[in-house]
Amino acid sequence: MSPIHRLMMLAVILTGMVFPATFGRCLEGTEDQIKGAMMVNFIKFIQWPDHVIEQANGRIIIGIFGRDSFGQALEPLEGRTIGDYRLSIRRFDSLNQVTQCQMLFVCASEIQRTRQILNAVEGLPILTIGEAEDFLRSGGIIRFYMDKKHVRFEINKAAAVKSDLKISAKLIEIASVFE
Repeated sequence: MSPIHRLMMLAVILTGMVFPATFGRCLEGTEDQIKGAMMVNFIKFIQWPDHVIEQANGRIIIGIFGRDSFGQALEPLEGRTIGDYRLSIRRFDSLNQVTQCQMLFVCASEIQRTRQILNAVEGLPILTIGEAEDFLRSGGIIRFYMDKKHVRFEINKAAAVKSDLKISAKLIEIASVFE
């Protein structure tokens, strides 16, 4: 099976796991809805250090920094359980807040401050996700990009190691890997 077929299969599976009642609609959803579904499902493929989850009382806080276009798509996930974690969605507007989450999505509106934002969380066990072309080169962990009208992602394994996060081989297998 080609990497593209594996990626498509994972996207379908991930989308169905996040929004099982609206599975068909999500497959036809907007680019941002698909990114949101994939982002939430990345949680199943990431291992945070035990002390991080203990300090957060078993919660995974998904921080959104900047002007996002998810709208209300992530709101139904508030309080849901994914694996062993209870989800919480927070929107941040200050760099002082970005260390208060386990996953941080850096919106395209913050492209000029990408390095500054990533510097603020450097070395912390925070899964950083963004869209800027130089996001991984700047130290981000996962970057979404579009390829022939499909949402794809690539992973910076070295940045994940620096952040003390373990990424499942299953997720790495279907991603493009940034070296």
